[in-house]
Parts: sequence; C-alpha cells; structure tokens
Amino acid sequence: MLGRFLRERRGRRELDEIGAIGHRRRRGTLTQEDLARLTGYSVRTISALEQGAEHRPTPELLEAIAAALRLSTDERSILWYLATGSLPPAVDDVIETDPALRRTVLALDPHPAYLTDAFWQVEVQNSAFATWICDFTQRPAGEQTILHWFFLDPHSRHVLVDWHAEAAMIMARLRARMLRSSRSADYAAMVEKICARSADARQMWERQTDVLLDGPLRDGVFRRPGHTDPLQPNDSAYHVRLSLTTLAPVRTGDERRLVAFLLPDGFPLVSRDGVCGACLREAGVEPERLHQLDRR
Repeated sequence: MLGRFLRERRGRRELDEIGAIGHRRRRGTLTQEDLARLTGYSVRTISALEQGAEHRPTPELLEAIAAALRLSTDERSILWYLATGSLPPAVDDVIETDPALRRTVLALDPHPAYLTDAFWQVEVQNSAFATWICDFTQRPAGEQTILHWFFLDPHSRHVLVDWHAEAAMIMARLRARMLRSSRSADYAAMVEKICARSADARQMWERQTDVLLDGPLRDGVFRRPGHTDPLQPNDSAYHVRLSLTTLAPVRTGDERRLVAFLLPDGFPLVSRDGVCGACLREAGVEPERLHQLDRR
C-alpha cells in the first residue's frame, strides 16, 4: 500500500512543476532519483521505502517526502499512517514561528490583523487589531484565543454588529478543523470548557451542524472604536464595513492563519483612547459617569 501510494503521488508531479534542479532539459514525472535529490536522502532509501523494505522510516524522512511531493494535510496523514501505522505529529509541535508572518501582521497597520495557530491562539497582533477588536496580550492566560474572546468576552458583542452570524461561522470552522485534525480530542476539550461557561456557545455547538473551511475575501460590519455601544443614539452611523481576508502559509500541514481586516479607502485613523459605554454600563458604572465619559 505504501509503495503504491508513493509511486502514484510521485507520478502526479511534473519536473517543470517541482523545478527539479539538474534536470531542466528532461520532461516528465518525478523518478526515485528526483525524489532523492529533492529530499536529500539516497536513492537506496527512497527505493527501500517504496518497496516496503524500510520498516522504520524516520519522521524527518516522511516530512521531507511530504514537502517534496507537496502533499496536502490529508495526504500527509495517509503517508504517515501507511508508513508507521499512526497519524503524524501535530503540526503545531513541529513548525517554528515564521518571522515573515509576524512582520506581515505588523506591516498591515493601520488595518487590523492577527496571526493564530490551529487552535485560534493569537500569536501576533498589530496595534490596529488591539484598537478595533481586543488587545489579546491583556487577556487572561489560557484565554487568548478567538473562541474565548467570542464567547466569554462581552465586548465581542459590542464590536461586532452581527455577532450571532460571526459566532456561527466560527463554530462551523471549528467543526471542520476537528473533522480533519489528529488532535480532535484537544479541540473537544477546549469546546467543552467554553460551553461550560457560555450558554450561547453550548447551544450553537449542540444545534449547529454546519462545516466551513477558511474562505476567501468577505465583509464584516464592526462598530468604530470608542463608539461600540449598541444602545448609543444613531448607532448605525458608527458601523464600518471591513473586508476580511484569510491568508494561509504554503507549508504542508501548517494550520496557522493570518487574518486581515481591510479598512475602507481613505478611512481616518482612530484613537485607542475610546471607552466602550456598553462595557462600563454592564460593569455597573453609574449613568452620570457614563455621561461624563461620553462627552470626552
């Protein structure tokens, strides 16, 4: 089974597509020699693996083959299962932080942007994201994920005009990741903890069965920082439509996502000093104090 799988996947890749060095004049699909050159292993090792003689392939060998053949996440899992009888290690455990992704997030300012791992843990955010959405560096340890913010931070309902629709999409994406991940038990544990603290999360998770992969560009409506109270006079005047786009690294199995919220052309900069009247009201701040803050 393993040998047939490798030969079939090798036969799908053209030399021109892979760009195999040293064989620019030859056309056709990859040979064992080409795969050996691309992975840095010997032809003997590649041949033994395809013939079933290599019974203990190293993780490094399998990852090198997956990268050389440009296997999808599912194909990588199949390769590991056929070669070892088990699923591959979680990608988050083997992929190092990419400095270029961090720089991209920071360079997108004044457009809000952030980078998450497979569990929506926010790894990097720019100052615009902290202003428009939330400063995740100030959130409690263990709760610096988009899921925790959506369902456990009341401010998410103040920021997002259509909170229920956005929350439903998050749940649909979570279900999709669980179905295709080797760490589904970890996802289930996270969902269980959030559902225990949020009735909305529990209801959505139990009733909703939609599955949604990361999609292309779409729009979302947000309230402008400093004007995020749904009960404020003329609330709709502070609604801003942002274009959301999700960027994924090209490395095989990398589940991190860079999400950017693009402001309308010519939109003015906003201050970080805005106070959310809804948060203060829900915290029990007296009406007179709210009025004083609103006049600032």
